[in-house]
Amino acid sequence: MQHKNISFIRWFMQHLRQEYKKKKDLYKVLSRNPTVTIEEDVQILNRKKLFLGNNIHIGKGTILHCGGGAWCNYGGSISIGDNVYIGPYGIFLGAGEIEIQRRCHFGPGVMLIAQSLHPDTIYDETLLDAVIPPHKFGKITLEEGVLVGAGAMILEGVTIGRGSAISAGSLVQKDVPPNSYVITGKTAKFIDKNSPLFRPK
Repeated sequence: MQHKNISFIRWFMQHLRQEYKKKKDLYKVLSRNPTVTIEEDVQILNRKKLFLGNNIHIGKGTILHCGGGAWCNYGGSISIGDNVYIGPYGIFLGAGEIEIQRRCHFGPGVMLIAQSLHPDTIYDETLLDAVIPPHKFGKITLEEGVLVGAGAMILEGVTIGRGSAISAGSLVQKDVPPNSYVITGKTAKFIDKNSPLFRPK
């Protein structure tokens, strides 16, 4: 019984230290950026590689992983420009670098993933024995005024052109030209906003 109590106390103290570190990191981010709003349960990993503009809103439960570990050669960063809104429960994995320019808007549950398992793991399964298998990395860039619908996923190496809109649930694996509308489906389709096919209701 005493052993269980000691184990619980150790777990509880570790939990308190982790929560304190999270609060401390958020306080430091907010003290540097007083016009930034961060809702509860937001997690920021490697805050020194997070660069924020002004008038940014980061929704509840969002994860911002800015890379920086040995597994990504200490690379990666997340840069967010002015007047950006990020809805709740987004996941931004920036080991390959993420750049979000000004006036972008993200719905709930959006994922930007600037890394993936290296394709060599398909041919050499022994690589999966590593604690962290090898990854490949690619910068994700969202140019000014991009709208991303709920649950959309944008993968490494993709650039979304200025003024484009990504529909909810889309999987975007290649570059999107400026002023395009991406329709969800098995593969993303681009429609120029000036095309007669583009008729938003």
